[in-house]
Amino acid sequence: MNEHYDKVIVGAGIYGLYAAYICGKRGEKVLVVERDKEAFMRATYINQARVHMGYHYPRSLNTANKSVNYFDRFNRDYSFCINSEFEQIYATSSKFSWTNANQFIKFCKDTKIPCQEVIPSNYFRHGMCDGAFLTKEYTYDAKLLRNYFLAEISKFSHVKILYNFEVVRMERNQDSIMIYGAHCNDSYKTSYLLNATYASTNQISHMLDLNPFPTKYELCEIILCKTNENLTKLGITVMDNVI
Repeated sequence: MNEHYDKVIVGAGIYGLYAAYICGKRGEKVLVVERDKEAFMRATYINQARVHMGYHYPRSLNTANKSVNYFDRFNRDYSFCINSEFEQIYATSSKFSWTNANQFIKFCKDTKIPCQEVIPSNYFRHGMCDGAFLTKEYTYDAKLLRNYFLAEISKFSHVKILYNFEVVRMERNQDSIMIYGAHCNDSYKTSYLLNATYASTNQISHMLDLNPFPTKYELCEIILCKTNENLTKLGITVMDNVI
């Protein structure tokens, strides 16, 4: 089978489904291919689910400003999945961090984001952090957001999602791209490919002989645990490294 689509989107995370939704509203014929058995199973769900204003980008003012600009819009458009009923504390570590308390205060002032100093010892051992701040940051429920996008996309007969489809090969012609999967005989043709794979961006680029992004990968471990009642409505972020 060699079916043609206006757009093929690789990756069914938040960016992939959002793009499919927007293109579907325009009446475009869209195919989303996802290697997992359902949408939102990787970074969109596993990551920290922040709806943030750029607090953790003190060394990239440009990135922080972009976050600020989209904060209100995201909360407005997807209010049904937002959790704002908690306090978010940011702190600067006394050791290993390239950003100290004074620099963080200046950063927040420059980006015009809320930042109220609090006593570090209320949350941390004495001497561990040289500054602590009450900030404005929310989280989102990834499953609610996923269900919303899937429900909206299902209204479009011209938008299709293929799960358990791992892209293993691509062929680029003069005006089109052919996409081949690992475990099926189908191939798909498009003149527009959107790479929404996040961490696998360079893998897709390699198939098209494109220059890779200078990306550095690091192991990140997130521990899921139960806390006592004192921490049930509290979020804590400690900045303790070179970024």
